[in-house]
Amino acid sequence: MSVGIAPDEAPIEARLILQRACNLTPETLLANHSTRLSPDQYSEIERIVNRRLTREPLSYILGERDFYGRTFQIDHRVLIPRPETELLIDLCVDFVTQNGLANPRICDIGTGSGIIAITLAKELPNARITATDISEDALEIAQTNATQHNANVNFVIEDATQSQPRGPFDVIVSNPPYIRSDVLTTLEPEVKDWEPRIALDGGTDGMDILRPLIYSLPNLLHDEPSTAAFIEIDPPVADLCLRATRATFPNAEIQIHRDYAGLERVLTICSMDSRFRRE
Repeated sequence: MSVGIAPDEAPIEARLILQRACNLTPETLLANHSTRLSPDQYSEIERIVNRRLTREPLSYILGERDFYGRTFQIDHRVLIPRPETELLIDLCVDFVTQNGLANPRICDIGTGSGIIAITLAKELPNARITATDISEDALEIAQTNATQHNANVNFVIEDATQSQPRGPFDVIVSNPPYIRSDVLTTLEPEVKDWEPRIALDGGTDGMDILRPLIYSLPNLLHDEPSTAAFIEIDPPVADLCLRATRATFPNAEIQIHRDYAGLERVLTICSMDSRFRRE
């Protein structure tokens, strides 16, 4: 859930707007780049651009976002998927594969639009996946996405840090709120003015959700070999996460993996008997 708009996103957004206004795929857009636009297409482009000028994120305007090679429906009730979160998928799939878990039980805590749970269901078709969220609105979108992708996910409305949702599990994954409240107010309008604060705000130190989530993990994970948790974090809270995790799991293998931009992004907790290697 890292934030920020890269300077090179303008050409990407322009292409996406053209694709939507002209009802073209990326391939047909390239093949028809010299075709004249119709008045209706001009009007649709103008409509989208005018909304974008209010700093509304393009993903909300278009109602969709790509993640891990698939397109998911989103709206203002859920976070916009970020590429950095794909690292959670890579780590989880690697762990399940390396430990030979034939039918792993996986729980995605704070599923939002369901992108993590649904992607894992597609990448690990033998997995039994539960996805929780405290937002009924978010779960409605998640169920729509699961139906669209024909993914077998059990969605549950509850706070998994306060109860045990049909566990215990072999693997926990989560992309919880982790941005400090004072930092949140300084972010670009696309984030602070449009995305749901409940999915962003991690409290005074960024740990309001992360801390109870880490403390709840012993009750959510199997008390046996080959268990792990993968939690997306904000780099500034990495040290706080490590302290809380080491106090909770003194005998586990604990690491923080950097994302593709080199930032500390995913906290991993593996039982000492698990095999886990990430180059």
